[in-house]
Amino acid sequence: MFVVLALLGGYFGVKRLSPPLDLRQTYELGGDLLVHGNPTLKEVAITFDDGPYGATTRDILQTLKDNEVSATFFVVGKHVDERPELVRKIMSDGHEVGNHTYTHPRLTQITHGQAKDELEMCEKAVFNATGSHMNLMRPPGMNFDDGLLSLAQDMGYTTIHWNALAGDYVPVEPEMIVKRVLWQVQPGSVILLHDSPDTARALPELIRRLKADGYRFVTVTQMLARLPRPVFLASNAGKVSVQDAPVVQPMPNKRLAPQRRGVKKVVPTRTNRPLVDDPVWDGARNDSGDESEASAA
Repeated sequence: MFVVLALLGGYFGVKRLSPPLDLRQTYELGGDLLVHGNPTLKEVAITFDDGPYGATTRDILQTLKDNEVSATFFVVGKHVDERPELVRKIMSDGHEVGNHTYTHPRLTQITHGQAKDELEMCEKAVFNATGSHMNLMRPPGMNFDDGLLSLAQDMGYTTIHWNALAGDYVPVEPEMIVKRVLWQVQPGSVILLHDSPDTARALPELIRRLKADGYRFVTVTQMLARLPRPVFLASNAGKVSVQDAPVVQPMPNKRLAPQRRGVKKVVPTRTNRPLVDDPVWDGARNDSGDESEASAA
C-alpha cells in the first residue's frame, strides 16, 4: 500500500522536497498513520526529530517559549538516557514527546522483534525520565511497511508522517531551511525539522514568517483532534512526574497498550469535543458544528 514512499528518496532535490501529491492530500488516518492535518484549517504542527541534544535543544526550547509555540519532539532513547533532564524540560514546557526508537535504525531493515525492542527501549527511557508514556511514533527515515504499521498499532502508537521537509539532517544554511519549509507549507502541514544547530538558528525566522502568513501552531495530538474525522489521543505535554534522578520501572505489557488509556477514535458528529480541555480547539467550530478557520497564534 505504501510502496510509493520508496520514491521519497528524492526529497533532497531542489525542485521538490515534499511527498507526492496524493500523500500530501491524505489527512485522515489509515492504519493509524497521520500524513496531513485538516486542510481547511490554517495551522501547522512543527515536529523535531533525533534529540534531545544539549545546547541545541535548549536553544530550540527557548525560541518556542519566546514565541509561545507548542511543538512535538520525536526523541531517540539513547539520547534520553544521556540527557533525561532535557526530555523532562521538553514536556514541562508544554511540548509533546513521541517515540523515534532507541538507536535510530531503519526499522524495515531489522526484524520485527528487533523493531519492537527499539520502540520498547525508547518508551522505557522516556518513562524513566518523565514518568509518562508515549502514544506517537515516527520511524527513522520514515522507513516503514504495513507490518511495521501493524506492530506500532499493537504497541499502542499512532505513526506520524510529514509533508513539509527542511532537509536539515545534513548541514544546511538556516536561510535555506526557512525557504524550503515555506515553499512546501500548506494548511494542515506536518513540518519535519531536526534537533540541529542549523535548525535552531533558522527557527526564529521560520516562526516569524509562518505567523506573518497567518498560520498558527498546534501539537500533533491537537492536529489529530481537528481532522474531519477526529482522533482524540491523550497528550503527554506537561505530564512530568519524575523531577530529579530517573526511577527505573518495569516495562508494561505493550500489547495491552497502556499508554493509550484515554485514547478514543471518534466517528464525526456535531458534538465531538476533545477529551481534555484544549485551548486550540476553542473557537475552531462555529455554533453549527462546522469547521471555521481560526486566527493565527
